[in-house]
Amino acid sequence: MKRVAELIIITIAALCAVSCSGSFKDIKVTSCQLVEIVPRGLSAFDATMDLVVDNPAPQVTLSEMVALVKMDQLPCLHLAADELTIEPRSENAYTVFFHGHLDENFNPFTLLLLLKQENMDSLTMDISFRGSLKSGLGKHFEYNDIPIKDLLDKK
Repeated sequence: MKRVAELIIITIAALCAVSCSGSFKDIKVTSCQLVEIVPRGLSAFDATMDLVVDNPAPQVTLSEMVALVKMDQLPCLHLAADELTIEPRSENAYTVFFHGHLDENFNPFTLLLLLKQENMDSLTMDISFRGSLKSGLGKHFEYNDIPIKDLLDKK
């Protein structure tokens, strides 16, 4: 009987995890604006970004947010963001704090040249984070090789 109860609990937990992933897909960033970049030495920085998020789903907490920006498939920038709790069934503004550093094998002058260019076809991003519902159930998400120009077009 104990084994059956464990199987039922595992099945319910799996169904909840699968169902909450559908909720995460409904969340949309409707606007984003880079507010501030503060250099921390020669290769590190802190940044602040304002986001407006439309969340038709229950409350979601995003944690363990990390990203890797790549230029021509070579790592150039590592980013990490602080935990963010998105309020349920609302469209609210949030401030997100990022911490970043240049990859040790990346030439920082290349980044300066890139910032002057209009064409960002060579930039892609790998993103991973954990999305958790208020109950604590959650799932780890990972997206690889997202073209940065696609992210910028959605602003």
